[in-house]
Amino acid sequence: MKITNDSKFYTLAYDAMKKEAERLEAFCENLDKNPELKNAQIAEYKCAKYRYAGVSVLHSVFFNNQQCRKIHDLGYSNYLLQYFSEALKSREDYFALYCSAPEGEKPDYALYYGILAFAEKQMAELEEKMPRANDWERIELTERLGGWCFGAECLHEAWEKRCE
Repeated sequence: MKITNDSKFYTLAYDAMKKEAERLEAFCENLDKNPELKNAQIAEYKCAKYRYAGVSVLHSVFFNNQQCRKIHDLGYSNYLLQYFSEALKSREDYFALYCSAPEGEKPDYALYYGILAFAEKQMAELEEKMPRANDWERIELTERLGGWCFGAECLHEAWEKRCE
């Protein structure tokens, strides 16, 4: 099944992640234009860059999976690019929810639970590094994790609002 229109779930999650990525990007670009101000706010600048790194990756994989579903019939791989299909299948609880979804809703179930499984794996890897991190590494990890958590929260909120 090719996806021809963006669902409410997709639109809500995509827009929320895009808005945050654009906010962080604008903040950093503004500081890039003013080296003196950037130097005075270098910690905030670096934190924004790390947060952006987290949310932008999740935003990008979410977008790319949706675009590929519009071009190709990805039903053979649970409506996801292979790597994300594997992430979905690696979580038995999520995969069971996907499998039991009504046929017409399976693409959104796959997108939600597949990307969420991917995000949770990435977040767990960042959290594993925390105990061994020095002060600045811990700040970097915390900010990256914050970006990932924000993206995951966008997925959750959009999922809850999809039927409203």
